[in-house]
Amino acid sequence: MKQRIFGLIAAAGVFAVGAPALAHHSVQAEFDMSKTGKFVGELKRFANINPHPRWFFEITNPDGTVKQFEISAGGGRNRARNMGILRSFKVGDTYTVTYAPAWNGADVGRMRDIIFPDGRVVTIFHADPNNPLDN
Repeated sequence: MKQRIFGLIAAAGVFAVGAPALAHHSVQAEFDMSKTGKFVGELKRFANINPHPRWFFEITNPDGTVKQFEISAGGGRNRARNMGILRSFKVGDTYTVTYAPAWNGADVGRMRDIIFPDGRVVTIFHADPNNPLDN
């Protein structure tokens, strides 16, 4: 009887710990990968955090209004492969960003390409579901 109770408690513990891993989101659920948006904005904050790096931009519209925009990128292998690039972002610099927009229209997106102030273009997400480098 004690073994059965211990087994049930252990199974419940494994489920409780494993459930968040199973609930991890998919790129296609959050972002419309069939569309591409583009903006030029000033980098206000960069967070190279696990599991997804995030960029926070301030965009000045032609009418003078300002909006905040958040961009994320892949984690895991993608993040490790791009670590040198991720270390080169500077708050206050202006970047041109292409991204996949959020399905819900929020001011967030999934990074595709970024153009640095020196003109260097870096592709973060290739938009190819068969590309083993995308994550």
